[in-house]
Amino acid sequence: MSRLTGFHAIEEFLRSRKKGAPAAARLLVSGSGPRIKEILALADGLGLSPERVPKAELDRLAPDNRGIILEAEGIEREEPDLDTFVLDPPERSLVLVLDHIEDPQNLGAILRSADVFAADLVIAPRKRSAPLTDAAVKASAGASAYVPLTLVANLAEALRKLKKAGFWLYAADMGGRSLPDADVSARSAIVLGNEGAGVSRLIKEECDFTVSIPMAGHVDSLNVSAAAAVLLYEYRRRFPA
Repeated sequence: MSRLTGFHAIEEFLRSRKKGAPAAARLLVSGSGPRIKEILALADGLGLSPERVPKAELDRLAPDNRGIILEAEGIEREEPDLDTFVLDPPERSLVLVLDHIEDPQNLGAILRSADVFAADLVIAPRKRSAPLTDAAVKASAGASAYVPLTLVANLAEALRKLKKAGFWLYAADMGGRSLPDADVSARSAIVLGNEGAGVSRLIKEECDFTVSIPMAGHVDSLNVSAAAAVLLYEYRRRFPA
């Protein structure tokens, strides 16, 4: 069983459960206030009764709580299957591939952008990547409840499967072609690299193109989550959902 402590994350998780309360869910409450009242109203609509507990109990379970905690088995989300996805992807398909993103805050922010710009799938490796922790869920502002995220054993093999399904692969790289001048396919997979090393050489070799975000300021790069938002926006500007 996992737990959520952020107001937005709890709200969005409950909203995503339209057919009833998640199995084995517990809503533990010690505080009050407008946001907690809104969460309790959502829970009531799902038939989920809150449990009033002492503040010390919530602090013991999650020191960063804000007066409410949601515990649920349903937080362990079902992963989409890549092999099933590539059998018949939409003609306009946007896939985001994360090459060993390590910071949970970055992962959460990327998932938030993936939801805003309606990414069809997010792919990340199982090893040496940020897990979908409570910190990542909070940073996603609840978007992690909606974004289809699949973890794979071999990222290069996943890219080859996307290629066979008709996707063009674009690696984000400072030395790549300027994004406004780049041709973008309706079936696109955008690859974002590690916070320090960028897209690895082997993964870059699997890609069809490298693209860069034009910048005119004093710093020479964007945080990976900010870069994700720009790249996803550019795809949706060309291919509205």
